[in-house]
Amino acid sequence: MKLLILDTETTDAENYQACEIGATLYQVSENIDETGAIASISTLIPVTNNSVQQINQITPHLTQAANNIYKQSIDLLAIMAFSSDYIIAFNAEFDSQVVKEILPDCIGLPSTWVCAMKDFDWGYPTKPNGNYKLTDLALWMGIGVSTVHRAADDVRLLVECFNRRKEVLPEMVEAAVVLAKSPVVELKAVVSYEHRSLAKNAGFSWDGDRRIWVKKVKQCKLDEFQKILEFDVEVINIG
Repeated sequence: MKLLILDTETTDAENYQACEIGATLYQVSENIDETGAIASISTLIPVTNNSVQQINQITPHLTQAANNIYKQSIDLLAIMAFSSDYIIAFNAEFDSQVVKEILPDCIGLPSTWVCAMKDFDWGYPTKPNGNYKLTDLALWMGIGVSTVHRAADDVRLLVECFNRRKEVLPEMVEAAVVLAKSPVVELKAVVSYEHRSLAKNAGFSWDGDRRIWVKKVKQCKLDEFQKILEFDVEVINIG
């Protein structure tokens, strides 16, 4: 089984214009000696502006230096993508949209996107909303963090997280794939204004437009989730 572990850096937290992408093709096997990184790529992608430059330290001028070489890296990335069984990103919901812009020809590739943050069970103690940082996971696993917010660095960090779980990795990936493929159920919390804190503490978010407390849960986890709630819920969407 082969995984494409990737990360992107964009010019804005709200858009899908990439200024950098990094990826590693990683093999998972029952034999630990056959488990590990196979090939990696990392390249800047030319852009004319970067509103989050202070965060990722990528200047538009620097990206222009990749003008003559980035396409070859993207070509190799496409080969790696089609060689993989699953594509892994720490925030797959966001990165999958970015990759669609970079690799439009790969939109229909057979690989399933799996979220390293939400689909994998690392044993990390998460908050009710299920979100946490890759750096927090790495530090919890005893992995040193020297730099962040560059695609290749974040990929290497996630690869090392996988390396720390080689003995149980096949089972971890299998369970994560089942979760990734499970439909998403959108729930509405049936709570009064006075008891709204119950919904908030359970990871529900306030939807101001619909004026309801909502949360998305994978269908395969729905029964388990409902057992821990102190209030009723209504299913408002399955997709």
